[in-house]
Amino acid sequence: MQIPPLVHKINSPADIDPRDVHEGVLGILDLPAGHTRDVMLGSVLTGLLLRGPRIAEVEAAVRAATCLDRDGWDYCQPPAGVRLVGYTGSGKKTFKTLNLSSAAAFVAATGGAHIAKLGSRSASSKTGSRDFIDLVGADCDAVPHDEMVGIAAEFGFGFFSIEHRVPEFDSRYGGRFQAVHALSLAFPALLSPVVCPSYVYGLSHPAVDVSAQLLARLGLEDVTVINSSSGTALHVDELLPGSTVRVSRIRDGRCDPALPQDVSRAAALIPGDLRSIAQLPDPHTNVAAVVHVLAGHGSSSARNAVALNAALLMVTGHAAPILQAGLDTAQTILRTGAALDTLRRFVRLTGGSPRSLDALLSRPRPVAASAGASRKEEISC
Repeated sequence: MQIPPLVHKINSPADIDPRDVHEGVLGILDLPAGHTRDVMLGSVLTGLLLRGPRIAEVEAAVRAATCLDRDGWDYCQPPAGVRLVGYTGSGKKTFKTLNLSSAAAFVAATGGAHIAKLGSRSASSKTGSRDFIDLVGADCDAVPHDEMVGIAAEFGFGFFSIEHRVPEFDSRYGGRFQAVHALSLAFPALLSPVVCPSYVYGLSHPAVDVSAQLLARLGLEDVTVINSSSGTALHVDELLPGSTVRVSRIRDGRCDPALPQDVSRAAALIPGDLRSIAQLPDPHTNVAAVVHVLAGHGSSSARNAVALNAALLMVTGHAAPILQAGLDTAQTILRTGAALDTLRRFVRLTGGSPRSLDALLSRPRPVAASAGASRKEEISC
């Protein structure tokens, strides 16, 4: 068995030629299936992250990971005048939350944005975004991507599974990683089957500036990368009120500091309570908690978290002129339960059954959705 030189170079502090990274990652992926390949892949992807991360090295690794499947990719175009926001995250959080991103997407859609939610089944939490969509009763497998684009354009929300975009790579990678690594900085955001003028990418790692620069180099013209942390070990790929929030936005190759500053200020001022958004013990209870929030029954802290993420989507989707306006709109939507109507309509448009959603609503409000609420009322900023 020939060992790619990258396995040894990763231990040196010297820069690695991107061509060596590209060839080395492909060489590891080409090894026979088994323990040796898994260990080498894990060592290299973790090492590339810990070395900086250095943009040119990680870019080469990402390009290598996508080239196994990229020739088979096709893309759907949104209708003229529709600004789709591609929305996904790295996953692999060190603090497991409710499906805040799914809830935020439906709130933003209700507020006038057009969201292309990119997702997959969970690898490290109770419910990923695809699990959420399945459990509320939607039948996304029955809807071709071009029809889903039409649903997103007309009603504001579409779901696009990215699980089958990289079958060759996934056969070597899938199910083997539970923590962030070099590919987490960009890979999921590149798998969209629909062209989106804007992207919001959640990252469970503080390197949001590197991630945004990397995604811009890889072709995304307007990309916003977000991260929240509390202490030294808790990192999530969503915006959490009351935590340390990091946001980086690059538009047309230039850093845009205005929106990140607004988001950071808002996150510092909005009350937060991690208990109200913590993941619950089983998938159905987890999803039921989110549905209750969309129906207007969640705690103020949970609504604050969803509203902050939704407001960002509305600004990047040009449905709100500034973050404050997006926050005001999102809080109104959550208080009235209007986002639940959007969710119901989406389930119906996919040919799904409303019974699953009704069953979730009939469950008692989960404890984490009502316990631990902040003593302050929800505020927009």
